[in-house]
Amino acid sequence: MERTTMKRKLSKELKETIQKRNYRLQKFWEKLGLEVEIIGDMETPAVIKGDYCLACYVHNFNLIFTDHYDQGSEVYRVKLQNIQEFEIEPISNWLKTATHRRIFKIKMKEKPELFLVGYNFREKTENEKDKYPVYGKYGAKIYFTEEYAKEIIQFYDLDYCEII
Repeated sequence: MERTTMKRKLSKELKETIQKRNYRLQKFWEKLGLEVEIIGDMETPAVIKGDYCLACYVHNFNLIFTDHYDQGSEVYRVKLQNIQEFEIEPISNWLKTATHRRIFKIKMKEKPELFLVGYNFREKTENEKDKYPVYGKYGAKIYFTEEYAKEIIQFYDLDYCEII
């Protein structure tokens, strides 16, 4: 599943190239048999598996696996092509040994199937004071630090929610 956005204006050609690359990225994970979610900026997407952001990134049409999520060293590389060819052993080893980044989500205590998925505004002005949380079963907002998730709970007075 892909949930990416554009952080900057892109030319039509570049946007199409990035979409093609991200499509191949999604197909790579499907072929590998791993259910992942691709989120964030479409130029530099994050790959989410369960409660972790995987220690990898894409550069052009290369998927680069690193030993640590924060500027780790490269351990393996796959070219994202139409016909996916790769060795499973190094990827399996990387999945087990790399330091992947823990992620956090906010969910309702009384209805644990509902996650914070975004925000809406009471008025069309999009004033921060008029912003309120929206909940859903799918597409939970992802926080890369527990501290930031706590700040969101405090800011919006979400004492009926918890961080997972």
